[in-house]
Amino acid sequence: MARYLLLAALLLLAACSEPNPPLRIAINPWPGYEFLYLAEQQQLFKAEGVDVKILQFDSLNDARRAYERGQADGFGGTLVEVLVAREQSQRHPQVVHVADYSNGGDMLIAKPGIDNVRQLVGLRVAVEPGTLNTLILARALEQQGLDLAKVTLTSVPQGQMLEAMQQGRVDAVVSYPPFSLEILKQPQFQKIFSTREIPGEIIDIVAVDASVLAKRKADVQAMLRALEAAHHYTSQHPEQAYAIMAARERISPDDFRAAVENDLKLQRAADQAAYYGADQRLQRSL
Repeated sequence: MARYLLLAALLLLAACSEPNPPLRIAINPWPGYEFLYLAEQQQLFKAEGVDVKILQFDSLNDARRAYERGQADGFGGTLVEVLVAREQSQRHPQVVHVADYSNGGDMLIAKPGIDNVRQLVGLRVAVEPGTLNTLILARALEQQGLDLAKVTLTSVPQGQMLEAMQQGRVDAVVSYPPFSLEILKQPQFQKIFSTREIPGEIIDIVAVDASVLAKRKADVQAMLRALEAAHHYTSQHPEQAYAIMAARERISPDDFRAAVENDLKLQRAADQAAYYGADQRLQRSL
């Protein structure tokens, strides 16, 4: 009997000492999410005692679908992706951090001859399916007294927007850095709308599945401390930090820094209370 009790105790001890698997967070190219990648590269998660694996995808749609399929425990996205994931899957993403809000980063880019949003009536506009692209377009049209029925929506992956424009398959695209930077390097294309005209409306977040958060709250908190440490590292070592993050997005450090400083407003740990406090800023955005 004593032998069986000893064996049971050893098995229980082994189970208790088994480390948690990595927290898997899916992200796509967007400057505000790169600080998670920086935290991974600089071993900041390890310094906080948590194992985090950043899964890299080409688009918002791909990152969200990886989460929906159970391939990730959380993802970087917008509130649109949070709602879509809840609607299309059995999972329940919960926002744990507001990374930034778009302040010009999301934009409408048009071909020659189209100088404003009103000229899009009856034309083809490319959007990445299942993402906030459609919301950006809807808000741009709404400001001109128009709606989505006035344009023809064309589904195009974000990485193929430039090609679609160059081949004449669409007349305008909804894009964001780093993809928009490449499109705007072509002198014939021009920006006709950006989120600078709707400040604070498009919020980028980090979400974690509710079941994971319930079981591993301490790990999620450690991940967020490491994320804040990545911001601090950037303020202390900007050249090194921007070089690391820009390399993943395949753009120059100067372009990456310009996007961070001009096209979005980063939200640090001290800024989070405004979204979860009495005014319920995050809830109102939903």
